[in-house]
Amino acid sequence: MRLRQIEVFYAIMTTGSLRRAAEVLHVSQPAASKVLRYAEQSLGFALFERAGGRLVPTREARIMLPHVNAIFEKLSDLKRLTDNLRYARDGHSISIGCVPSLGLSLVPRVVQRYRADHPGMELTIDALHGTEIVSHILNHDLDLGIVFGDYTRDGLTALHIADIPLLMIDGQGGEGPVSLAAIDPARYIGLSENDPTARLLDMALDEAGIPAAAPVRVRTHFMAAELVRLGGGCAIVDALTALHHPGLPRPRPLSPPLSVTCTVLFRADHALSHISQSILALLRSELEIDLATLVA
Repeated sequence: MRLRQIEVFYAIMTTGSLRRAAEVLHVSQPAASKVLRYAEQSLGFALFERAGGRLVPTREARIMLPHVNAIFEKLSDLKRLTDNLRYARDGHSISIGCVPSLGLSLVPRVVQRYRADHPGMELTIDALHGTEIVSHILNHDLDLGIVFGDYTRDGLTALHIADIPLLMIDGQGGEGPVSLAAIDPARYIGLSENDPTARLLDMALDEAGIPAAAPVRVRTHFMAAELVRLGGGCAIVDALTALHHPGLPRPRPLSPPLSVTCTVLFRADHALSHISQSILALLRSELEIDLATLVA
């Protein structure tokens, strides 16, 4: 089948009629009917049966549909890729993905500082999970990804930006450093096993004799912090979440200290653009400000 024949077939299957398919494709109904007829002739079997003025898909058409859906998904991917390549060529836009904790304050501050100096630039920011960021970068949907942990993959370059301390937040209060052994397992709010921080914490908790099977596990530091704010227990989160999530109790350092790396990801086959380099410089600057706040 030729692409135009596939388009007519797909349009009929999704709209339910030849008339609406022709409208979607911006062609006349006779023209769409002619393309359908040629498609059936080339295939050697009917795609639709005419019943009471309606087109009813044949068994063969229903078998073909999942494969045609896959073709149109690939076409959508190709269009998105060419759009991204066009915008990157123009040099006036950048798309950034960050994990939710960094979207609370750090990345918005970076974006605001950059826009103040470059008002004509277009920036797109998405809050995504780390694995999603990796996938989007490899598919040219993102220029930069800012994540916690190590996401070493073929085709990616990872730049270490900073080590972010992990802090305890607990609605029951307390002062000074807290050891992992002092955590009440019944009140502990854990992170999903898919989170790089969770893997680090689970190993540390296991060494401290604390069961890794927390009664509640959440996928983001933000959600863990919100549960603590609501009185749901205690949690260990990154320092940026602890600093910028409103209404939290005063965070406490861990003893011994634990930290998670903040890493910037981008495609290995792409040199960093001048926009990306400027964003990285601002990111380091804003991180220094936040980390200095912890020391003060």
